Amino acid sequence: MMKYESTSLPEKVQKYLEEIYNDEDLCEAFYDCDVEIYDEEWVKDLEEDESWLEEMMGPGESTYHDIKPFARDGSGALWVVLDDELIGYIGTEGECGIVARNIDEFMNFIAVWRWYLSDCWDVDVLGSEEEFLSMLRDPERLEQPEEKERNDKAFDGMIERHGFTRDPKKLYEMVTLGMTTKPFFMIKATDEDYVDSSSLLRSDDGQEVLEQLSQLIEK
Repeated sequence: MMKYESTSLPEKVQKYLEEIYNDEDLCEAFYDCDVEIYDEEWVKDLEEDESWLEEMMGPGESTYHDIKPFARDGSGALWVVLDDELIGYIGTEGECGIVARNIDEFMNFIAVWRWYLSDCWDVDVLGSEEEFLSMLRDPERLEQPEEKERNDKAFDGMIERHGFTRDPKKLYEMVTLGMTTKPFFMIKATDEDYVDSSSLLRSDDGQEVLEQLSQLIEK
C-alpha cells in the first residue's frame, strides 16, 4: 500500500493521497476531474527540486513561501499546499491562485462537483449563487457518460466516509471563500523580462478581478 509518510506534506494531505492512490476507481475519478495523483517518489522529487517554481512562473517572489506540490493536471499545472493549510493552483500560462481554504474543502468540492474545477473559475459563475447552482446541477457538464457510473460510486463512497456535505449553498460558500482568501496567492516578477502572475479567473488583470469577485459575493 502506497503511503506518503516520507514527504513533507501535512499528515491530512498524506492520508487523502494514500486513500485515492490506493483505490483504482477513485484515482480514475480524480483523473477525470483533471487532478492526477502520483506516488510518493513523484512528490519527493518535487520537494527536492528547487527550480520547478521558477521554471513555471519565472523569477519572482511569492506571497506564500511554503509551497508544496501534491498533484498535477493534464497540462502540467500543479495543485499545491500553501503554508500547510490552503490549497492553491499553479498553471502553465502564468496564472496561480488559491482554490480552497483547506484540503477537506478541496476534496469535498471535487467529490460533489465531479468535473474540472476550472469550469467554475469565472466571475460570472462565482459572482452569482444562482448561476453557480445552475452549473452544478447541469448534467451536461459530464461529457463521459460511460465512466459516470464508476465515478459516481467512487465519489459517493468518499463522501460517506468523510461526512462531506452535498449542500449546494455550502459548496458555493466553500469555493467563493476559498478563491477570495487573502492575501491572494501570486508571484511578483523580480525580472523586467517577466510579469506578475495573473489570477485563475480567466483574466490578464493580475489580481484585480479577484477584488471584483470579493465585492460581488459580499453584497
